[in-house]
Amino acid sequence: MNEDLLHTIWKYKLAGTIDFIGSKGETIKVVSIGEHNQDSGPDFFNSKIEINGILLVGNLEVHIKTSDWLKHNHQINKAYDNLVLHVVYEHDVELPQNEAYNVSVLELKGYIKPALLNQYKSIESSKQKIPCGKSITLVEPIIWKSWLDRLAISRLEDKTNYIKSIFHSVNNNLEETLYILLSRNFGFKINNDSFELLAKSTPFNLLKKHADSKIQMEALLFGNAGFLDDLFEEKYPKQLQNEFEFLRHKYQLIPLKKEIWKFSKTRPVNFPTIRISQLISLISKQQSLYHFIESKPTLIELRSFFEVETNDYFKSHFKFDVPATESSKQLGETAFYSIIINTIVPFLFFVSQQNSISEFQDYAFDLLSSISPEINTKTKEFIKLGVKPDNALETQALIQLYDTFCSIKGCLHCNVAKFLLKTVV
Repeated sequence: MNEDLLHTIWKYKLAGTIDFIGSKGETIKVVSIGEHNQDSGPDFFNSKIEINGILLVGNLEVHIKTSDWLKHNHQINKAYDNLVLHVVYEHDVELPQNEAYNVSVLELKGYIKPALLNQYKSIESSKQKIPCGKSITLVEPIIWKSWLDRLAISRLEDKTNYIKSIFHSVNNNLEETLYILLSRNFGFKINNDSFELLAKSTPFNLLKKHADSKIQMEALLFGNAGFLDDLFEEKYPKQLQNEFEFLRHKYQLIPLKKEIWKFSKTRPVNFPTIRISQLISLISKQQSLYHFIESKPTLIELRSFFEVETNDYFKSHFKFDVPATESSKQLGETAFYSIIINTIVPFLFFVSQQNSISEFQDYAFDLLSSISPEINTKTKEFIKLGVKPDNALETQALIQLYDTFCSIKGCLHCNVAKFLLKTVV
């Protein structure tokens, strides 16, 4: 037994009853467990406990042993004077303070089913990546669906916090925020940080000044990325160099070091040079992405908007001055869905919170619900156990479940484990 487990048993009424007998034979009925206190002080505030027919309202403390009260020095802390009940797993000593304030002690040891402890021990000692294993499929559908919905929102809120930091860094400019977030996600994980640095060093309003000249937009982004700091043989990179020299002096630009970009351990179509060229094709469109998504386009309309490819030079190159077999390098379907999931949906969720536009939040959920489930190392772990996600909304929830509960064995705070513990015979 540990205190976290005991807190969970008490908080979620896993002892199987609300009617107990206290250490001195008194009848104890739990009317309300109260509010779980996560800070210092008693474990539960405003608990409502009926003792021998008299309703008491106040604080409640939970310990493994009654003597833990002394180990934690509660006897010298006035915050613990107003108790209505002292809940313990094992009552091992009479406390003068409980006697002085007439505080009943409830020992739970005899009320907790051995099967519950065995179930917890099985989960806690599991070596699997998903600690509860195949038992996860035993959760009732309505509870599972509700939990996934909460996890999906939690994941979006985590992403929203990051977007909020970008938003504040650009003086609350929504269009600039979307540009930085979009650029970051064009790094497709391996180059995310580098793309974000590039976007921040090449602001969107600067690119818009040169919207009528694609070669200047290319010079700004490739130059600021540090890719034009070489001696070239071919005409196109030389042209970019000339353009960038003028623009660098004009705007006092300081290029990034090209060493920050990762080319290894990724397919050539995901090289940062290719992604930058595709990004330029996207942001050079006449219609801005920001105003486009405000109109709540369908997934098909979004796919059409994101049908971009590299310029002609990169159809026969992956790097500057290194010719390759010519091929069309469009933004693929997997990349498109990744951008919707990691850029468009979180941005919409952020805007809905920022401007109290609930319809944007509904639209964001609709987009996720219309995308096929993601297949990655985390979602595969659930699929192997028999969990069958229907769409990206559910796989985003599963990723959140894996990251915030399964990977750190935070099972006592997970609704799956709570259900499994509650239903043991």
